[in-house]
Amino acid sequence: MERRRSFLKKCAALSFVLAGSCGSQPQKNEHLQTVTTLKKDHKLKKVLVLWYSQTEHTKRNAKLIAYVWKRKGLNVTTTDIRKFNRKTLPDFDLILLGTPVFYYDTPGFVKEWLAAIPSINRIPVAAFVTYGRPNGDQHNAVCTILELFSKKGGVPVGLRTFMNMETFPISWSNNSITKNILDNRALPNKKTYKSVRSYAESIIEQVNLGYPIPVEKQLTFQRLSTIFAPVWWTKRLIDVHRIDLKICTKCGLCETLCPENAISVASGQINMERCVLCFGCINNCPVQAVVLEYKGRKLFGFWELLRRKNITIKEPKEFLQL
Repeated sequence: MERRRSFLKKCAALSFVLAGSCGSQPQKNEHLQTVTTLKKDHKLKKVLVLWYSQTEHTKRNAKLIAYVWKRKGLNVTTTDIRKFNRKTLPDFDLILLGTPVFYYDTPGFVKEWLAAIPSINRIPVAAFVTYGRPNGDQHNAVCTILELFSKKGGVPVGLRTFMNMETFPISWSNNSITKNILDNRALPNKKTYKSVRSYAESIIEQVNLGYPIPVEKQLTFQRLSTIFAPVWWTKRLIDVHRIDLKICTKCGLCETLCPENAISVASGQINMERCVLCFGCINNCPVQAVVLEYKGRKLFGFWELLRRKNITIKEPKEFLQL
């Protein structure tokens, strides 16, 4: 009954917004009002590179940026936000956060994390997002990160988006692989990493200039669609989501990666009320013990896709030298 009420409410909201938008003029882009300058003579010594990553695309780019900054002599801390004590954020001279795009938006877990950080008065902040499809509303997703940082006093000095191979299991099932996935299987590539290195340099240059970059969200169809809770609608089409204990090796990786603590390896259960369908569990299970059926089709994870299609993710040259 509760699900039915929720369904009806969302349908009503959809009808209301669509009706209103049909007769209204297009809205202007939103320009973020930020702190106008950094602290006087702001020096970079101790910098922080954070990431939230489920299939290592975001993590790989974050670590490459950290590598560039270490080569410049900076003291760089690099870690997953789930392992970082956010109370220590004010101790850094520069903060960078990278995250994938989920359902045309910044992941809810990341937004909640940022909403709970302490004041970072006039500390320069930068962000980037990774995405698998060109129409993922990636620009607005990265703007959201900077917006949340700015609410705590951060000064935006960089934003960038990086495309990679798609990691959304619903896009492939059994032997059905979309053209988009095959077209992007070479991503990331040398051009991607060149752009990441360039971004690392540009952030430092912007800090030296002493003032923020403009941050402006765009009015897009994808942005409007987030009002209608795409995760909620997708979950309505999930038939099975559990762990096959006969296959599971109890490595605990799915529990560790779940941003909502919705997984119990011991019982083999996944709490679908808490689950946000990030697909970190199925994408990273080394033995494909996570059973996930969508519209009657059994899905398989990202690393299994790479194995089946004999795809190798190219690493930055710097990593190969380590």
